[in-house]
Amino acid sequence: MAARVLDPVPDEEPGKPRASAAPPARVLGIRLREMRLEAGLRGQDVVAAGAIGSASKLSRYETANGDARPDTETVTRLATLYGYDDRESLRALTSLVDDANQHRWWTDYRDVVDKSLHNLMAVESAAREIRTFSDSLVPGLLQTSDYARAIMQAPYLGKPDHPTIDRRWEVRRRRQQILESPEAPDFSAVIAEGALRKWVGGRKVMRGQLRHLFNLAENRDRVHIRIFTDRACARVFPPTTAMTVFKFRPREEPDMVYTEGLNSGGTWLSELADVDLHAASMTELIQHSLGKRETLALLERLIAGFADEEGQAGD
Repeated sequence: MAARVLDPVPDEEPGKPRASAAPPARVLGIRLREMRLEAGLRGQDVVAAGAIGSASKLSRYETANGDARPDTETVTRLATLYGYDDRESLRALTSLVDDANQHRWWTDYRDVVDKSLHNLMAVESAAREIRTFSDSLVPGLLQTSDYARAIMQAPYLGKPDHPTIDRRWEVRRRRQQILESPEAPDFSAVIAEGALRKWVGGRKVMRGQLRHLFNLAENRDRVHIRIFTDRACARVFPPTTAMTVFKFRPREEPDMVYTEGLNSGGTWLSELADVDLHAASMTELIQHSLGKRETLALLERLIAGFADEEGQAGD
């Protein structure tokens, strides 16, 4: 289809950014809706045919909203009504049903995982390729424990041992395991040079973080780290301070884009034109960033810079 509508699910708290549903249920909903429209059927037509109990339930299936969990029998009836009753189509749909109902490990961390982060991790776990840009911080999937804790402690000034920090880091570390899996997605990170010069946590913390980036860039085949230098802004200017483009396996979901702005939270882009614009911008950022060899050389210089005056104030 030339265009698509991915209606975001509102966060439970008013005034917070809107976020999308988890990928399997979201992909399933998109497919069911597109199949129904292709068949030329309205919601009431589907109900009248006996494929589902009510138009409201069909809406919850298609938007991945509400508490209704998709079941194989209902999805099979819908697919058959829409003319997708071949073995391959039914197998793909029932697989999505299983994934949508699967227990996710992060549901055990509801105290520190809000809906926005829940959705982000669900998308990460389904993606085949992840491309991210960050203007101000090292991306979360690449952060060391000390660096992440320095950021997480900000809301708890004077309480560095607050138990919430340990819980948040535990989630961050488990989230990072996606890059260590045999089925890890291809991960590309473009990091602004200025972000790597910030004294997040002090000299020692930054030195450790930069060494970690160097090791990942040097030794991980599926992790590609590039530095976007200050001078590169003369050739291309990022559309936002942070964005991530997610690509999925063929015949699954179209590209998705998650953007973050300073003090504005995160937003899922759903309109095809917006997704294409940011995906193209991500490609341009990669093209105008330093290559692997130049990135490693600059990381070495930055590491040396944070070590030059070791022991002075701020270490």
